This record gives sequence, C-alpha cells and structure tokens, in this order.
Amino acid sequence: MRGYRNTAVRFEYGTKAETLTRMSELVRSATVLPLEFFSVDEWRVNPEAVLAEIASRPWSDATLIVRSSALSEDRTGSSNAGRYLSCPNVLGREELVRAIIRVIDSFDDGNPGNQVLVQPQFAEAVASGVVSSYEPSCGAPYRVVNWTGGADTTEVTSGGTEVSTWYYLDGNSEKAPADCLSGIPGLVTELENLVGPDPFEFEFAATASGALVLFQVRPLAGARPIPQGERHGQLVRACQYQVQLLNQVRPPALGARTVLGIMPDWNPAEMIGVRPRPLATSLYRALITDSVWAESRARYGYRDLTDVPLLVDLGGLPYIDTRASFTSLVPASLDDVLARRLVEHYVDTLRANPHLHDKVEFSIALTCYHFTLQDQLRKLVDADVLTPNDSALLEKSLRELTTGVMADDGPFAADLRAVRLLAATPIVRPADYSPAHLGHLAAACRRRGTLPFSGLARAAFVATSIVRSLVDLDVLSSDDADALLGSANTVSAQLLTDFASLSRHEFLERYGHLRPGSYDILSPRYDEAPDVYFDWSAARTAPPPTAPFEPTNEQLRAISELLVSHSLPGNPENLLTFVQHAVAAREYGKLQFSRFLSEILWEVRRGGEHLGFSADDLSYATFPALLELHGTDGENRRRLTEIVRTGRERHELTEALCAPALLAAPEQLTGFVAASGAANFITHSRVIAPIADVAAGEDPTDAIAVIAAADPGYDWIFTKRVKGLLTAFGGANSHMAIRALELGVPAAIGVGQERFEQCRRAGVLELDAGNRVIRAAGAGRS
Repeated sequence: MRGYRNTAVRFEYGTKAETLTRMSELVRSATVLPLEFFSVDEWRVNPEAVLAEIASRPWSDATLIVRSSALSEDRTGSSNAGRYLSCPNVLGREELVRAIIRVIDSFDDGNPGNQVLVQPQFAEAVASGVVSSYEPSCGAPYRVVNWTGGADTTEVTSGGTEVSTWYYLDGNSEKAPADCLSGIPGLVTELENLVGPDPFEFEFAATASGALVLFQVRPLAGARPIPQGERHGQLVRACQYQVQLLNQVRPPALGARTVLGIMPDWNPAEMIGVRPRPLATSLYRALITDSVWAESRARYGYRDLTDVPLLVDLGGLPYIDTRASFTSLVPASLDDVLARRLVEHYVDTLRANPHLHDKVEFSIALTCYHFTLQDQLRKLVDADVLTPNDSALLEKSLRELTTGVMADDGPFAADLRAVRLLAATPIVRPADYSPAHLGHLAAACRRRGTLPFSGLARAAFVATSIVRSLVDLDVLSSDDADALLGSANTVSAQLLTDFASLSRHEFLERYGHLRPGSYDILSPRYDEAPDVYFDWSAARTAPPPTAPFEPTNEQLRAISELLVSHSLPGNPENLLTFVQHAVAAREYGKLQFSRFLSEILWEVRRGGEHLGFSADDLSYATFPALLELHGTDGENRRRLTEIVRTGRERHELTEALCAPALLAAPEQLTGFVAASGAANFITHSRVIAPIADVAAGEDPTDAIAVIAAADPGYDWIFTKRVKGLLTAFGGANSHMAIRALELGVPAAIGVGQERFEQCRRAGVLELDAGNRVIRAAGAGRS
C-alpha cells in the first residue's frame, strides 16, 4: 500500500477530541493546537470544575473555539460531519458558557458521553481545507485536496464559497498549486503511516510560511478503495502516451498540438457523462462523433474532416479533440495557411483560458457571420493573429457560409425536410431480434436522423449568435432576446401542452420513447416508467401559450439597416423567422432521431435478454461488437459473455481514473487542479427553494431540480412546477439551457462537478440568475 509501513502499535481513532490528543503526541508534519475536552455528563455534574480546568490553561484568555466531539462523529461508515455545532470567536467566561451550552444542545441523541472540545482559535491561516487520502466518491488512488484561501477556516466545510481542488498521485506531488500547500503531501504520507492504509481525511489550515495546523482526522466515511495495483498505473501511463501522440501533427486536422475537453463540442459530459459505460460511448461515437459530425459540417461549408473522429476515448473517459473541432469550424474556402493560423490561435486561447471550455464558439472561435463579427476580427488584427487581408478573407467566407445556411434552398432547409420525413417513418419491429435489423436501425438513425440533426444544431447556433450580436449592439435588450428565442415553437413547450391535454395513452404514444439518458440502456424510457416521471393524478393545466415576440418599429428599422450595411440578404422579418425556426428545428430534430436511438437500445436489450443477459450486463458491451453477433445462440452467448467481462473490467479501471475537464499535457493525468465551475446562467430571475436531487428519485415539484447532466429526456421535470434548474455540465446553447430559457425557469447550467456536489447537499438554494449567484439558503444535508 502507498506510503504505509507497519507500526508497532496501530493507531486507533476515538472521538474527535481523543484522536487529536493522540495525534498531538505523534504527528511531526503539522501542529495540533492545545485542547481541553469533557463529556456532557461531566458538564452537567460540575460545570464549575470544567470551567476551572479550562481556565488553568495558559491559552484560555485568548479567543477560543468550542467544537462538538460527539460519539457518533468521525466514525468508520458515518462521519456526521457538520451535523453538530461549533462556536468560533468565543472570548471570556460568559461567552464560553453560552457556547458550551449551545454545542451540547446541538447533540440530538441525548448521549451523556458526547464530548465538547475547546481550543484556541487559529488566527494565522492563509489557506484551509480538507484532504482525502483517496478520491471520496469512487475510491480511486488519488490524494484530493479541497482548499480555499483566506483566514476563515470553515469555508470549505460550510460550502459557502468557491473551492479549489487539487488531485495528485503519489510521486507526483512536487508541484503544489500554492506554496502554502507544499507540506500537504508529506503530512498525508505521515498520517497514512500512522493510521494505516484505510481511507481517511483531515482538516487543516496553512500559514504563509507553509506551516500546517491539523484540526481533525477521521475515517473517510463510505469510501471503499478500488483494486488498483499496477493496472491503474499502466492505464495512466497508456493515457499519457495517447495524449502525447495526439499532440503531434495529425492532418487533416490543422496545427501543431491540441487540447482535450469534455465540453467544447458535442458535449460528451452532458450527453453520455464523464465516465459512461462502453455501450453509451460506442453508440454515441457510431451515431455522431466518428463521422456524422464532420460530414454535416462539410455540407454547411466548413472544412471536411470526415475521416477524423471527434471523440477521443481516454481510458474510457470521453474527450473532444479540440484541434479537430476547431479545424472543422473553419470555412472550407480558406487556404491551409490561414486556416492553420486560426486553429492554432483557437487552441492556444483555450489553453490559456480553460474556463472557456464550454463556451468555445461564443468566446473563442469565429464560425459564422453576425453583426459584431468585424469587432472580433479587428481584435485579432490588433493582436497580430490576422493580417488585414486575412481578416477580409475570413469575413467574406463567413458571410457566404452564413448566407447559405439561411437560404431557402440551403442545407438547413434540406435538413429540416429530412427530419420531417423521418418523423413520418414508422418503426417496425421484427418478430425476432437480429443484428442485421440493429444495423439497419443504426444506419437509418445516422443518415436520416443524426446527420440532419447535426445541421439543424449548427443552424441554431448561427441563429443564437446573430441574436447575441443584436444584444451587443443594443438593438435588442436581454429580455427581448429571451422573448425572441423563447417564442420558438419548441418540442418542450408542446410536450407541456400535450401533457395537460392528451390522455395517458396518447401522451406516451407521442413521447414514450424519450429517456433522461438518451444513450444509456439503464435509463428507463418514459413509457417504461411513466409514474416515475409524471404525476397523472394531479390536476394538469396547460401552460399559457407563449407570447409571440413583437419587435418595435425602431428595432425593425435598426435590423434592416444592419442587413444592408453588412451586405446580408433578406429583411428583418425573414431574419427573425429564421431564428425562431432554427431554434425550434434543433429540438424537433432531436425528438425525431431519438425515436430510432431509443429503439436501438430497446433492440439491444431484447437481444441480450434472449441470450440471458441483463440491461446492466449489456451496458458494458460495445455497439460494434453487438453488430457482429451472427452465430448460433450458443456461440453468441459465449462471445457476449467475454465482451461483457472485458467491458466490465475496463470500466472498473475507468472509474479509478481522474482527469481534468480540459487536458492539455500528459502530466495532468498524475496531478491537476480541477477547473472551477463557470456556470451559464439562464433568464434574469431569482428563486429561493429547496433542492430536489432528481437522480436520487426526489420530487422536483416546487423545487430547484439538480441534475448532473440534464438532456431533453428530463423534460418531465417541467411538468412538476419546477422552480429552478442546476446542472453540473452543459453549455449556454445546450438542450436544457434552451428549455429553461423558453419556459422562463432560472437556471445555472454547467456549474462544474465540485460546485454541483456542494449545491446538491445544500438543502435550500438561492439561485439569482440575473446577478449570477448561487448560494446555500438553508440547512444542508449530511
């Protein structure tokens, strides 16, 4: 085991106070502040004796902190962290008595053996936090340091502020992200030598000189170390080699290097998750990211990267190759020299600004024409990224490309026709499962579903960019933009209306194929678990019809002048209609192709069950492998058994792999600081409400729904009078962002995993979208 040596006497945890007392005599890498502790029974029998004992300590005249040290705290399996009260800033006898009584009153089990701990309050902290000897959620062999700067040593545990997180593997701790944290690795190793290999965590504070103070050590409740050994190290090294290879020149993708991200394009973190099982990943690749994504962009006038996969499978973690993505968003009419210069600038900008990883098309890449494009081009010329001639060529190319997208005979119109044909195509199930039928479904989904949907999504992005530029020029206000985009006749608006007006059978006939995890075979369809998703007994009221956006005459004149001055065809009415149609078409296209996607998963499950495999088993298979099962039942059963076993073993290692949301260099796989969540806020509204952890089965009625990665399969939450929405992943143009906007639901999309976990435990949240604030507004959860 890492860093563990046999000791003559095995350390035993006690209460918080008892553990600290024992640690004070053993630990050398940190200081334990002097302390006094006593039981509730001792206080009740003779409080004066207790106060006299405290008063006899040389530090008793200083500012004190009175802390709980209950028998039920800091135990293996249940830490009860934060359950009981601590009282800081205690000065003088009267305040001390009040603080002791308050801490005792916070004990809710009535056990007279519970203890109260009194210490001098530490006042020299420049940073503080919590360190775990293993990754707490999955038991991976990473040291995890959550810390925040400043003198307040409670900020990390209270969850009331932005918290930084440093992950590192043993042997890769020399690059501490802050000088004051440089002693943390040595302290972790010393504590592991003392307490043994079982997972633990500790609270600490650091001074400007790097000296550490130890506040608490406890078993890491609920953490079970996964089997590691050399296999984990081999996987990390293999992933590092893969990243190294990806950073070599790889035509037709342009530029000298890349950066990998979980959100920059096609949002795998949102659509299939950070650690998806093999079936979901392989299906997503087959239907979209292997070739469909690039073929669609080539049809819209961008560079053709049809033979370049967009998604990189890094030890089971799905990443987007941003060099390929950026190359595919350069107009095809530009020469290689200019195109390469653009791609390298985009990649370098993302490396320097990792917080933009889910906003690359709005904040980095220039991918369509809009009314403030010339301002963006001017900045690139001023920065010597482009010459004036380059700028003129790029402007011309983007204008022609965008004009083509909006044309009546352009690719957007063609893709919309294709999706409407798909909507009229019935799905016929053969009597028996066959790989040939599964392959037919996949081919139909690609050619007539995800391919045109990819184009519709591109048109929706063009439309959104144009609207944003009108806001930047003060032609539209932010509220006007929300009203314009929200007035699109989208699927989610129709779903709510249909839920109120259709019978249960009719509603499920129309929407029953949807599932929250569109690519996840373990996620039930609406028609497989309707009572989980919908309350059919409650009164169902249709939402008021969406008010059409009515531009003023002044706004129409301003848009008309802009169209003329920017040499764009059409009139204001045509432009606004395109915006609404593009936004609605994107959601309509998703609804239609997801019929075939859902049917693919249904067929996979039917075929697997015929051979004796559960849906859970099948989630570890890969889609291409399933298409190759053409033998007898016995042969297929043996082959599928091996496929599932291999997939399950590989996924166990995937669950032990931690990596940043944006990965630029191989060494980040052994040590990195997680990017803080930079949320995309939707609407300008504010709400205070209890949270509902939807994945845990909690009812989001009159609550803020928190969902790690919410795709359109979660539309059902909007039938529950949901007050707000918060997700760990997602971008400003994601599915749920559009739904929240159209329905006027305040939302924070893509807050990041760390911030999401804090909010999920908050109990009650204040979500102030207009002021871009999320904060705990009530009692949290243990």
